[in-house]
Amino acid sequence: MIVTELSDHQEVFLLSLCSRRTKFLVVKARIKLPNVSFQFQKCRGYNQLNIGFELHPTNHELGVYKKVWYPVTSVLHRETLELKEVFTVKLGNDYEADTKFVSWCEEDGKLLHRMECANEPMGIQKALQEYINSIFHYSGTNKLYLLMKCEENLPNISNVKDIEIEIPDEIIEPQFLTKILTTYPNHRSLVISKKNIVGELPRDSPFFQVQDISVHSHYGTDLFHNFNGRNMRCYSVVLPEQDIIQFIQKWISNEAYHNLETLSFFKERGIINAALVRQAIVFEEYNRHEPEKRPVRYDVVTPIMPMVRRYFLRNEEWFEVKRITDGKRAFVKFFHGLCHFFVHKDPLYASNDDDYVVIKDFGTFTSLR
Repeated sequence: MIVTELSDHQEVFLLSLCSRRTKFLVVKARIKLPNVSFQFQKCRGYNQLNIGFELHPTNHELGVYKKVWYPVTSVLHRETLELKEVFTVKLGNDYEADTKFVSWCEEDGKLLHRMECANEPMGIQKALQEYINSIFHYSGTNKLYLLMKCEENLPNISNVKDIEIEIPDEIIEPQFLTKILTTYPNHRSLVISKKNIVGELPRDSPFFQVQDISVHSHYGTDLFHNFNGRNMRCYSVVLPEQDIIQFIQKWISNEAYHNLETLSFFKERGIINAALVRQAIVFEEYNRHEPEKRPVRYDVVTPIMPMVRRYFLRNEEWFEVKRITDGKRAFVKFFHGLCHFFVHKDPLYASNDDDYVVIKDFGTFTSLR
């Protein structure tokens, strides 16, 4: 049997469960996963944990990317199982689970499967993660998608670095955010994709310690006034010009935002009065006779966006400010209701132009070709 000829990782996973010999062949084949993601959601009234990986193919003709999910397996947590067609699977470390396998064919012809199990959820989640890490030789970090609100325990997944919350039609309270971030204390990035945060976040909330944040929720100014991380993108922000001025002044004086690399926010409605901000802040404008005083471009590299975004700085749309204490520079742009604030760094020279897109202005993407 040639394991490497199997067409997808689902087949490899299922083969490994058949016997000790097939598991040995799978491990020996050294088939690896590029990354591992978990999706926690409701299915048929039960909690379900999907395990797979994702890739981000880019269409440079349109200047867009999409996330493509490649499943490995999923487990549906049932209270009981019918004895008919139940198999005992061994997931290593003497862990066994009575399991019913369900399979079906998607419209595109892809065959999928699901494990239905009545074992204690926390136990089988841990065992399944360790088993997949073992057979696919994976030791990297993990991403967790929360597609449902967890009234009880969150998934028992270790080494979670990136978290994305996509809970439709549900209110997210600050207490729930705290629960998530304390359950996975090694978090690096947090994306909240729905406009449903309700309630005030306390200043000592672990939310403000997350290094990379993207929030699509209607929210006020404290969202970024208390931010201590590196990168933030905010959508639907209620933000008066005085708060923008206060933010920039605090950065210039080195009073706050010491770790900040990039901040982009989009006002909920209306445009930013850039003239009012410029009256209160000393900006250095672009001098087209001395273009070399600025870097040619700025590459935004952050876990909250799977692609590198490239911005060209040598034009009149970008202004420059300097931090008093160390002369550190930052580049600022206002465009209707959008503001970019990028702290200068050594330029990133991407080895492959397919890794990024160029941002000409808000809403316009062009390829480098």
